[in-house]
Amino acid sequence: MPEQLPGGGPSVAPDGSGLPGQPVAPAPAPVPPAAPAAPAAPATQPAVALRPGTRGKDVKALQRKLRVRGIKVPVDGKYGARTRAGVRILQRKLKMKATGIANAALLAKLGLKVRAVASDPATLTAARYLKVFPVVGEYSYEDDFGDPRGQGAHQGNDIIGTVGMQLVSCVDGTISRLTREETGLGGIWIWIVDGQGNEYYYAHMASISPELKAGSKVTAGQFVGTMGMTGDARGTIPHLHFEVRPNGGGSINPFAELRAVDPKRT
Repeated sequence: MPEQLPGGGPSVAPDGSGLPGQPVAPAPAPVPPAAPAAPAAPATQPAVALRPGTRGKDVKALQRKLRVRGIKVPVDGKYGARTRAGVRILQRKLKMKATGIANAALLAKLGLKVRAVASDPATLTAARYLKVFPVVGEYSYEDDFGDPRGQGAHQGNDIIGTVGMQLVSCVDGTISRLTREETGLGGIWIWIVDGQGNEYYYAHMASISPELKAGSKVTAGQFVGTMGMTGDARGTIPHLHFEVRPNGGGSINPFAELRAVDPKRT
């Protein structure tokens, strides 16, 4: 026979489980686990800045705000030199640092809510050709590829700086040709070709490193010369005219490449 619990009656509760002599209550049914909470929708990220070279509806919105405040800029969705100048004017009026870049503080004052990823695809592009930005120092540039010039459409991007600013090789490659005497529109210039046959053109230089000659090997980041205003840049502003020519063919717009390797990009 099965052993009886003390107290003689069947189904008597053990000490601590309820009232003496009462039947044991059935265990409560298990509570099913709560369904996991749905993930929160990602917050819209405001743009860090709109800057020269940015394009799109966000730039148009900025340009309209500038015009409302009496600053004459084109409403074309392209953040060029005139828009940058207009932003600088507004920044001075608002007692802000006149950088020409519409940063988050300025956008907030204007009541603009924009997303950089929608406005500036170049910030998301990985460099296909360049390894290093070709200029060292304080510089500025914008997407001016194809802009009208006296000799035709612009075939590169102009990187603006000061005379004597250091220029470095943007790739590992070879100096294919160069001139230390002012020649043609480019003045003092060099061509670099990488191992895949892509060519890179530096024009309007002030000087070329004395150790370089046609056939010299260069590595990315190596000093190759200094910025100037030679050739048809005389009487303008110091800048590097920079071109990328894949496989030695026609020029492509280098702006996205420059942005991808720009150490000052935000």
